[in-house]
Amino acid sequence: MIPVNSNLVFTPENINTSSESAILIILRGQEFLTSKNSEFLIFEEDDLKWSEMEMFNKQFIGYLNDQPCYLLEITPESKLDDDLVLTPLRNLLGRIPDSLFTVCSRSLQLSEWIRNNQFCGVCGTKMKMHETERAMFCECNNVPVYPRISPCIIVLVTKGEELLLAHNKNFPGTFYSTLAGFIEAGESAESAIHREIFEEVKVRVQNIKYFGSQSWPFPSQLMLGYHAEYLEGEITPDGEEIDLADWFHYKDLPNVPTGNISISGQLIESYLEKLNN
Repeated sequence: MIPVNSNLVFTPENINTSSESAILIILRGQEFLTSKNSEFLIFEEDDLKWSEMEMFNKQFIGYLNDQPCYLLEITPESKLDDDLVLTPLRNLLGRIPDSLFTVCSRSLQLSEWIRNNQFCGVCGTKMKMHETERAMFCECNNVPVYPRISPCIIVLVTKGEELLLAHNKNFPGTFYSTLAGFIEAGESAESAIHREIFEEVKVRVQNIKYFGSQSWPFPSQLMLGYHAEYLEGEITPDGEEIDLADWFHYKDLPNVPTGNISISGQLIESYLEKLNN
């Protein structure tokens, strides 16, 4: 097995041109094969020589420290060794290096893409893998079907020393976060920001500034992070997605995500750093 450390460097690629020996990330459904203490495992091919696991859907995903890295899926019936368990990526957040999160994110999305594009949507024929691109296609129209990415905006709205944070109905307990939503067809990221924030909390914003992005594979989002300043409006949660929302002073925040887990936490931490300097 390959040791996991913070110095891992991942380079996404579609075709393996290296003669180096391969390493493997193993996935079943939406869970990764890990040790019993949830330590992430990177396998060498020899590690699986005597395994009783039934494997399928081997996909090249890129290079990890210059070694070809493959996603390898196992069937639901596969027997696991006694010292191995399956762990969802959400349980690994904050515990694995950023480069390894990128590997996992790419693996989950490519697995879902293959699973959801087995047959042509035009004629119903079994799809084929393209020889030179990361795409599926059918000979009825030869139009490539690429892995789907759903762009989303995620925004920290601020008013001086106060941050607008919201509780989604699906959040556990008193956990709060920044506002977010999908970009609709034909919409710019900035238009989506204005629309989503007003729909969710009836507030209008100004001075939108791009911060950064993060792949979020639950299942296939690309989160585009922004800062925005309050313009007008009284906070009124929509009651459908957002059930609680309020202004919080930066020195008295509720339970919020940390920067090592999500871009929401990075947005919050970057604003706190700005206020403290």
